[in-house]
Amino acid sequence: MDPKIGWKSLIIALDNNEQPLALGSAFIINDKFHIATNYHILKGSKKAIIKTTNGDKAHIKNIISYSIALDLLIAETSLTNINPVSCGDSDVISVGEDIVAIGNPAGLEGSISKGIISGIRQINDFNDFNVIQITAPISPGSSGGPVFNLKGKVIGIATAYLDYGQSLNFAMPVNYLRELKKNNISLNKLPNNTNDKHLNKDNSLVQIFDVHYDFDCCGVRSNNLDRIDFGIRNISNYPINNIVLFFVFYNSKSEIISYSSEKLTTIILPQLALQFSHSHYVKYFRNGDVEIRILDYEIDRTKGFSPADLLFTK
Repeated sequence: MDPKIGWKSLIIALDNNEQPLALGSAFIINDKFHIATNYHILKGSKKAIIKTTNGDKAHIKNIISYSIALDLLIAETSLTNINPVSCGDSDVISVGEDIVAIGNPAGLEGSISKGIISGIRQINDFNDFNVIQITAPISPGSSGGPVFNLKGKVIGIATAYLDYGQSLNFAMPVNYLRELKKNNISLNKLPNNTNDKHLNKDNSLVQIFDVHYDFDCCGVRSNNLDRIDFGIRNISNYPINNIVLFFVFYNSKSEIISYSSEKLTTIILPQLALQFSHSHYVKYFRNGDVEIRILDYEIDRTKGFSPADLLFTK
């Protein structure tokens, strides 16, 4: 393939404070350098950076068209001098056909996985659309990436999995890109729909759960926050460490009143979880809330090393 062809693009969606919200994939679809990706990657973001594995960096300027139901989006970028991919016809694909999925799982740019089309499913209770079931894995960060047939034509857009089949991988047919209603809105005007019923979008390999607040400062109960206790779950098949967290503290009026960060060097084994504490003093927090964002982490893929060995590491 041409080294400047636009099939390997990483998207980082940012909030108002330029903190990462989501990671995803995209691909160039025309000579205007428009990209196709998933709606859920950019929803709620105020800014987004796009990076190709060739080293080209740009930003997403405007949203050309999108569909919340189909989880698809076309956006204008500031990229230049990159050839678009060639889109095929997803109406003529067949079960058993070989495919190749390209994306950025866990931020590993330009990762390639092979598989077949294992089914074409109709979602009857949600606007009657079809999804392409594939055996090629779609990991966190791969959503929005292209799915090619062996002729080098894009026939689908990786979209993760369904609620009732979490081990199954799905892509939206590429022909749906032609059906998107044109909107021409700025990125920060993109609706933030949080009620997606059917499609489970790719979550981080690291998940936060069981958050508790400690108001007991120096043995005295108060309205001031002293510490947060929380769990972190590793849902990958590899040990994870060096997790960087960013904490945003809100008062009862949903106003940001404080923030902090922390890097955790403790290793979390595959499919297991650990409890952590983060000390940060915040006044008048009794009815407030904390948002914990995962900014970064490292995956240990050491060859010949059994994850179980870590259980006995001091």
